[in-house]
Amino acid sequence: MSSQARRRSRGTLYLALCGLVLACLGFGAALWAQDHTTWFKRLRGGNAWSLTYQGDAVGGQGSALTIRYRFNPDSFKPAHRIEQLGRTHLPWSVHALVNTGEVARVEVEPEGHTVATCRILLDDVRVVAEGKSPAPGRPAVCDVTTSSTPEKWPR
Repeated sequence: MSSQARRRSRGTLYLALCGLVLACLGFGAALWAQDHTTWFKRLRGGNAWSLTYQGDAVGGQGSALTIRYRFNPDSFKPAHRIEQLGRTHLPWSVHALVNTGEVARVEVEPEGHTVATCRILLDDVRVVAEGKSPAPGRPAVCDVTTSSTPEKWPR
């Protein structure tokens, strides 16, 4: 075999090895990024779920004497607040942020003759908790612990 043919053969081998090394590096970087994305989000803080709290009366219009719901005013801090509303016409809803791994809770206390219902929706679509008053005038309570993994709510 001539020296030119040997050089060409070595060059092809080096080119193939460089391509293989680059492909492996790219694949490894993709796996690393997938594994560490949630770690970066936890590191930076600010992981919260967008939830919708809803209250309603069975059989149509009604009023709630009290509505209480839990939320996080700042998704970068673990502290939560409980908002309490006085007399409220039903149906009612509010959007709230609840940090990952925290309890989301709404309680609808209806007037004495009313049966209330409550729901907690994820991103205005998926029902993650619902409840109904056990009797007229008794509160409807909905609560759920949010997923602790950002962007992954279990089914």
